[in-house]
Amino acid sequence: MAIARKGAGVIARCFLLSLSILWAVAVWGAERKVTLCYDKYPPYAMGEFDSLADSGIKVRVLQEIGRQLGLTVAVKILPWKRCLSEAQDGRVDGILPLYKTPEREQFMEFSEPVMRQYNCFLYKKSAFHGTVDWKDYETLKSHRLGMEIGSVVDKDMEAAFESAHPIQRAVDSVTLIKMMESGRIELATVDSNVGKFLVRQQGVEDTVGVSDVPIGKLSYAAFGLSKASGAAKWIPDFNKALARMRATGQLDKILGAPVE
Repeated sequence: MAIARKGAGVIARCFLLSLSILWAVAVWGAERKVTLCYDKYPPYAMGEFDSLADSGIKVRVLQEIGRQLGLTVAVKILPWKRCLSEAQDGRVDGILPLYKTPEREQFMEFSEPVMRQYNCFLYKKSAFHGTVDWKDYETLKSHRLGMEIGSVVDKDMEAAFESAHPIQRAVDSVTLIKMMESGRIELATVDSNVGKFLVRQQGVEDTVGVSDVPIGKLSYAAFGLSKASGAAKWIPDFNKALARMRATGQLDKILGAPVE
């Protein structure tokens, strides 16, 4: 009887030890997973709202960082305001490279810069002829301008256009291109990489052009990791991975690779 009780005790201890190991593995696995979010904004992140991104330039950068750090990574496609809210509340671990602002620094830690981004003008080719000074907003303001809802590109530029015509707002850049095609606007602000991608994707190269002149100042985008979720602890590791990628030329290769 004593031997039986002893055997049962050994089995119980082994069972508890197994549970402890499984729990530790589960916790370790959870700590090695990072889920970020981003708007549906090709070529940076591609997919449908409330699903996981299937491709995109910034998604590829995150995937390479995950590979180097042994992290499981994922990107949720969410409307922009919801993405910011989810990161602020810690329901996601952060956001793919975005502009650093004092407001965003309140709830996210930022990595070293990942890539340079700038906004420029999409323009209806039939409305412009010869040399155009894309920084002369006083001359350009005679044309109707379109912008995405919620976007703030350059206050001086916007004030110049508003003095002549109300700025037309659209839900996304594809809609702005359609508005341009229909004649409602002749200009639209857009991220330069997004504009080049969409003009090609939408098959409107003959009618819509993309200016190479930045509107306002050039900015650098960086990963923002949530303080509330605890993911901000990964910033030093993200920076080390980015430094390695930059030194080997891998970062430039990912950023310059086409996305279809």
